[in-house]
Amino acid sequence: MTGAWKSRLIRFAWGLGVGVAAKLVGAWGQTHPVFALLGYSSLSFVSASALFGWAGLVGVAGAHVTALLARPEEPLYVLAGTLAYLAAGALVYLAFRRVPGIGRGMPNLRSFQTYAVASGVGGILSSTMVTAILARSDFWHSAGLWSRSTVVSVWIFGPLLLIAGQRLLRRWLVPIPGEIPARRKRLFMLAGEVTGQREEVVARLEPQLAHSVFVGTGLIALASVVALSLSMTVRGSGDWASLLFLLPIFWAARRHRLAGGLFAAGVAGLAFLTVEAVEQNRLAALAARPTQADEIQIYAHLLIFLLIGVLLGQGHERETELLEKLAESNRRLRRDLQRVVRALTGAVEAKDLYTEGHLQRVSAFAIDVGRRLGLGTRDLEMLQIASALHDIGKIGIPEQILNKPGPLGDEERQSVERHPEIGARILEAVEGLEDAAPLVRHHQERFDGCRDAAFPGYPAGIARDEIPLGARIIAVVDAFDAMTTDRAYRAAMPVDEAVEELRRERGRQFDPWVVDVFLRLIEEKPWG
Repeated sequence: MTGAWKSRLIRFAWGLGVGVAAKLVGAWGQTHPVFALLGYSSLSFVSASALFGWAGLVGVAGAHVTALLARPEEPLYVLAGTLAYLAAGALVYLAFRRVPGIGRGMPNLRSFQTYAVASGVGGILSSTMVTAILARSDFWHSAGLWSRSTVVSVWIFGPLLLIAGQRLLRRWLVPIPGEIPARRKRLFMLAGEVTGQREEVVARLEPQLAHSVFVGTGLIALASVVALSLSMTVRGSGDWASLLFLLPIFWAARRHRLAGGLFAAGVAGLAFLTVEAVEQNRLAALAARPTQADEIQIYAHLLIFLLIGVLLGQGHERETELLEKLAESNRRLRRDLQRVVRALTGAVEAKDLYTEGHLQRVSAFAIDVGRRLGLGTRDLEMLQIASALHDIGKIGIPEQILNKPGPLGDEERQSVERHPEIGARILEAVEGLEDAAPLVRHHQERFDGCRDAAFPGYPAGIARDEIPLGARIIAVVDAFDAMTTDRAYRAAMPVDEAVEELRRERGRQFDPWVVDVFLRLIEEKPWG
């Protein structure tokens, strides 16, 4: 037997099993007035065809025909009724195959809408055909009642079976070209790819399915117990007690979006019917079946469950889509900002002969220090930008001053000392970079705030915690790189001497906390 035929045989067996289960439940439901309302046959055909294709449809039809052969007095009903249900099942299967952008796991509203239309039309047609075959004198009334029970059944319980089948029986499902898979575990990121830090999470991982099923079942069981208790103790409370079933639907839709809302609506519908059956049996209000008013009331509750599940689920589905778009827009914005940073960095390096490699080294080590100091993702991102652009203000300083081989005069020094302010103003003018401006403005401040030292702090002369932590980090790394790099007016200092200079200025020119972390870092990660 080839693999294709083996798969068809397995799907036929699953369809046969669905048909047998439907007939057993139908036989049991005939003795329970509330459950007798359900259209078991259409539901089994629709579900088996959507999950297992033509092989499953043939299998469920075999079970249906076998069960009806016990009624040899109605051969026409057996044949025509089976053909009617086959047509309903085929309509749903063809809808999933032909309509693009949908899936049996109800990944989007389009999937449910397609299923609802196809199953609803199929249910009405099959019910009408079966009623016509039986040649009832009250044709329109009987067709209406049968169609109503069939449509409600396939609408509220069909998605439950399809979602469960898509999750649990994926190995045996008939392949559908272009089917949209069920939306499962997702993690949305909104910051900091360039920092090497784990990005901020704005929508957490979808919870484990087993945990959700356990908690959701518990909530529905609790709602059932409370609803039954209220209906038995408080007269006329049955309708209000049924609202308790909306709570697990809301909970499931919040955690698993549209598929969760539809699944919970189906399970809540079964629980509601169970409560109704127990209550009606206890009161013996109905001898065999509910009255027409009771039936309408039950249908209304089931449709309310379905509507709430769809609305809440689609609402959270839409929220998830918006978060995904926001995350993607955020990533694009950050990519664009990094392009701006690289362009500005290139402009600085072209202006100052001695900055080649300097900005990259300062940025890389500043991020490592910031991470060890516990900066958050957003602060690390701003530190990365500011450390890469801390000398952007040198664009506004004449090249003859920047590249002067000898000591600077007073006016020349004053010109150089304007570069933090110039750089900060440049960043403040670029949307997305403005938060990095304070770090650039104050990266030349002294930790002790001294203005009359050999290397005074500028431009504001602020001290200690008044200086942004990012600026204090840049100050240490920038100074160390400057000391260990050849300049026009002096040769590079050996790394050991530069380390000793940082230790001497610890607590004076530089933040001692930052110095300690930086020195530990270069012991582990050699400078250069």
